[in-house]
Amino acid sequence: MSYKNVLKDIKDDNLKNLYLLFGSEMYLKDYILSNIKKKYIDEAFESLNYIHIDGKEANAASIINACETLPFMADKKIVVVEELTLLTSKKEESRLDEDELCKYLENINISTCLIFISSELKIDNRKKIIKIINKQGNIVELSKLKDLDLTKWTQSIFSKNKKNISMGNIQYFLQQVGYYDNNSERTLYDLENEINKICSYLGSENTVEKEDIEKVLVKSLQNDIFALVDALGQKKSDIALSIFNDMVLDNEPIPRIFPMIIRQLRLLVITKLCEEKGYGQGDISKKVGLPLFVTKKLILQTRNFTLNNLHKGIKVALDVDRSIKTGKMEGKLAIEMFITEFSS
Repeated sequence: MSYKNVLKDIKDDNLKNLYLLFGSEMYLKDYILSNIKKKYIDEAFESLNYIHIDGKEANAASIINACETLPFMADKKIVVVEELTLLTSKKEESRLDEDELCKYLENINISTCLIFISSELKIDNRKKIIKIINKQGNIVELSKLKDLDLTKWTQSIFSKNKKNISMGNIQYFLQQVGYYDNNSERTLYDLENEINKICSYLGSENTVEKEDIEKVLVKSLQNDIFALVDALGQKKSDIALSIFNDMVLDNEPIPRIFPMIIRQLRLLVITKLCEEKGYGQGDISKKVGLPLFVTKKLILQTRNFTLNNLHKGIKVALDVDRSIKTGKMEGKLAIEMFITEFSS
């Protein structure tokens, strides 16, 4: 279930009695909770009708007691339990507590909306409590926004700051900010912070230009890697070496840089193979597991390479990576030699 379904439940005044929100995008969690509070909680009685519980300290009895107390001068009571240990724990001693809570969840107070929140990226669907929540309520994954949803959200934050930005510059901003970099922990809160910095830099100016984004944002490693591989494809070893040396000067560790180069080459192989088989952009996006705007960049970059180039490049890169890890070659020199050889 998507976070948008919960927002629709709120809008339609059809809030369920039980939800589990899990995933990395805590911005969406806070957005959902703020909408619930606006709709159902009178500020004068918030302390009575909106209960927040630390799940690391909670047990079944404390959660049940919070849910069983009737709302005061309101139709709904909201109980939020964050990071409940029972959702993830496999300890035998927690089994009785889980059984007690599960029994209650099957007959939860109809005037209560109980919301469990977990920052875990995955949940164990085999656990009894997860099965009960799925049966009695809704499980919502708070994953990173993609494609049109991400574009609309970005535009809305700029608009909130009374700034105009073109679709092209939104895409450029998203490419630069590193939200979808490999292993990136950047969230919508980070993106909002970057947008606020750009808007503060603009001052009274109303329109965001590409140059403004470039001046304010620190380039992400993924974008540097993309530019480096682009230079390799165009046989511009001097540019590729310059980009690499800039990364080193920015204190990016060699053990982080080179695996990213190899990853980019592998993505290009997958993209080129999919193209040759007649896959559309949307299907390729699913295959590589990246948003559409990143996939479009990959498709353009494949024009610089043949499959043979890419396969040879990956083979050489893996040999170099092995030499670095076994101490046969010094990291920086090894990568410089790889760049020179690949682009020759």
